[in-house]
Amino acid sequence: MKSLQERFKIKSYETDENAKLKPQSLMLLMQESANQHADALGFGYDQLLEKGIIWVLSRAHVVFERIPDWREEVVLETWHKGSDKLFGLRDYNLTGLTGEGIAKGTTSWLIIGTENRRLQRIEQHLGNDHPSVHMVHAIEEPAPKLAPPQEIEFVKSREVEYSDIDMNHHTNNSRYMEWALDCINKFVPERSFIKEFAVNFNSESRLGERLDHYACKTSSGAFFEARRGETSVVQIEFIFSGAV
Repeated sequence: MKSLQERFKIKSYETDENAKLKPQSLMLLMQESANQHADALGFGYDQLLEKGIIWVLSRAHVVFERIPDWREEVVLETWHKGSDKLFGLRDYNLTGLTGEGIAKGTTSWLIIGTENRRLQRIEQHLGNDHPSVHMVHAIEEPAPKLAPPQEIEFVKSREVEYSDIDMNHHTNNSRYMEWALDCINKFVPERSFIKEFAVNFNSESRLGERLDHYACKTSSGAFFEARRGETSVVQIEFIFSGAV
């Protein structure tokens, strides 16, 4: 089973005010399809948990051809692309029912201990010689390492609340995207959309922690960062269609 394909119908609660799929909704779909495929390949959540380890998403890069609409039926395909140093690589293609491209993405995952939260070398568990490796690129380059622009400014502070936490006992990746969009929405040009985004999850955040949110407009889009004190928790770079 080199790849997993799932067919989805875009639901109303997955869309924004324009009845278009929200980035955080796509991230949830990607997360779930990754879980299901890893389970089928023998290195999913339950299998790793028995060893005292779990997958955590570290980086993502997604590029849109267009944004799918409410009620539209789409096909999301995902596959495991081997490893690069500490990262396990997984790619995605989102298409329409006739196969036309809608979006493509690449993600980088880490394996950490459930108790000590320390990084594990992925080769100990899943090397590039694993039979599941499907060396096809949706995006050839791994998701990039980001750096905030100098002009980034403080926007607000927010406490991590119960609804933010997932079964790994930390803030779910999609929640960071929601926070980011709340901060950068004012920078999105009229009649434009988010054409591309890249995310770095740099540190876990947990219930009750207070995070400072920073954001700024850039020449091609916008940038968001959440920090816990001096520690960067997450960074997200957005590129807008038609940005100047």
